Amino acid sequence: MDTKSLVKLAKSLSDPTRLRMLQEIARAQRLGCANLYEFVPISQPSMSQHVKALVDSGLVHSCKEGRNMCLTINTEKLLELESFLQLLKMP
Repeated sequence: MDTKSLVKLAKSLSDPTRLRMLQEIARAQRLGCANLYEFVPISQPSMSQHVKALVDSGLVHSCKEGRNMCLTINTEKLLELESFLQLLKMP
């Protein structure tokens, strides 16, 4: 994982709202943006910004289904992050 990607990912994870969103997407495995309002009661523009940050960091995949945006966890990106963190543990 390159430094630029790691910084973007870390910034994305540093926000409590995005962390909560990520947890709910992971729990549901596939979640529509409209459903996120149940867990994170924020304005639509704020929701869009947070979703964009998660997608841009690579943590979340988005796909448009009709008028709705569906979100899923990008497991490959999580594995990259896990590998990076494991490297930090090595002596």
